[in-house]
Order: sequence, then structure tokens, then C-alpha cells
Amino acid sequence: MPRRSRGRWPSRPRLTAVAVGLGALLGVLGPGATAPSPVTHTVVVEATSFEPATLTVRAGDAVVWANRDPFPHTATSKAFDSSVIPADASWTYTTRARGTFDYVCTLHPTMKGTLRVE
Repeated sequence: MPRRSRGRWPSRPRLTAVAVGLGALLGVLGPGATAPSPVTHTVVVEATSFEPATLTVRAGDAVVWANRDPFPHTATSKAFDSSVIPADASWTYTTRARGTFDYVCTLHPTMKGTLRVE
């Protein structure tokens, strides 16, 4: 009669599931493969608008808001807040959490944008 596990070692079905999952992960990435390197994206603030108005990035990427207007702006959402970005200056945010983040310039509330982090 086979011995029963007393919780010290995982059962064979669990070990099999772990091995299959690990094999699938290695198959997707390939041997020696690494995750993609972070990328820097730019949102141009000009003519009292954000361009692009909607930007999709990966978690870990950086987003630079470059203010090309002759007056200050902000990029403010529930996930980030640039504070005031002076004319001809920029602000960088490194994405962390995944989700869709609508943002606004608190100085010019008609200026709106969306940052999607996958």
C-alpha cells in the first residue's frame, strides 16, 4: 500500500501541474529569453492638449510629458501627479500598476488624456 503524504511534500498531481506550468512558461519565453526592456514614451503638451490623447504602455515603461506651451500644465490622475510642469520643461513617470488612468491638467480642466498600462 502506498504511503500517504503528511503535508511535507506536494502530491504528484501538484508536482505535475507545476512542471507543466513551468514548461509552458519556458516555451513561451524560449531558453535564455528575458522580458522586454522598459521603453520611454513621450506625451507632448502643446496647444493646450495632450498628444497622443490616449497612450498604451507596458508596466515598467516610462512616460515623459514634455510641455511645449508657453505656460505651465499638470498631468494629474488617481495614480500620478506631476505638479506644475513649467513651460519648456518635462516630467517623467514610471508606470507600475496596470489599468486605465484618465488624467487632466488641473490648471486647464478641458485638457484630458488617458494612460493605459498593460
